Amino acid sequence: SEGCLPLVKKGGYFIPYKGENAEDEIASADTAIKVLGGDVEKIENPSQDKNAISGHRLIFIRKCNSTPKRFPRKPGIAKKSPIR
Repeated sequence: SEGCLPLVKKGGYFIPYKGENAEDEIASADTAIKVLGGDVEKIENPSQDKNAISGHRLIFIRKCNSTPKRFPRKPGIAKKSPIR
């Protein structure tokens, strides 16, 4: 989320496509999402087809607030020093 959410306009959406561990990823990124001005609005299954690959989700993150000026950070910094 740190690479994309700062680039989204206030009121817009960042919609990542996630796999089977979507809920765990959201839980671990919750602080970062909030610091960057976002809020998880909903999680949806992208396909109503029963034969589709299961477990994938679309995560709708709405940009509610402005991102602090220090973001986005330089490449590699997020991995070395994640937002906590």
